[in-house]
Amino acid sequence: MSSTAYNTLQQHLIEALGSPPDEARRLFHGRGRLWPGLEQITVDWLQGIVLVALFREPESADLTALRQMLLELTQTPAWQASGAHTLLLQHRYRQQDSAEWLLGEAVEHWQISENGLRYLLDLGSKQNSGLFLDMRLGRQWVQANANGLRVLNLFAYTCAFSVAALAGGASRVVNLDMARAALSRGRDNHRLNQQDLSRVSFLGHDLFKSWGKLRK
Repeated sequence: MSSTAYNTLQQHLIEALGSPPDEARRLFHGRGRLWPGLEQITVDWLQGIVLVALFREPESADLTALRQMLLELTQTPAWQASGAHTLLLQHRYRQQDSAEWLLGEAVEHWQISENGLRYLLDLGSKQNSGLFLDMRLGRQWVQANANGLRVLNLFAYTCAFSVAALAGGASRVVNLDMARAALSRGRDNHRLNQQDLSRVSFLGHDLFKSWGKLRK
């Protein structure tokens, strides 16, 4: 990563924080490969918390430069006006100790909103926070088109698509994921939005080993 790439990222974030979204958003998606040198970085706005995720280990000098740029960002008028209070740098390439809190107190659980719905995130302790913000428009589409339908949510994770489907009027949703802890958080997300759990099923199975159960 070059100084030019870091300057590009900083300017992008200053512009984004100049008019921060009311709800959670992905501010920068380097993995879309539109910005050379920034392919392994994403930045999420979590309504007061800025989460910067690194997906590949950088050189030591590059990591130092990134930290410096991010801390400089917190001194800009855009940051101050945005209401941001916490900066988390997550090293996604690490199996443990991936969270580095550059500014603010460590936060274990955090609630955000998207399309008028609420979701509970886990910050710092897990590789994934609990909501993939790059799929926001997909959830928006489901919410707009689910009325009266039965929805099968495969690889459901924390059931965000299920929450969106019920909010859009789905008659029933079936969530399937092999990670039972993720499905448990999915129940939390449904309860957080005061949704009727009698219209939701949670199947803790490995899809590729459970075709018979899925058909049933």
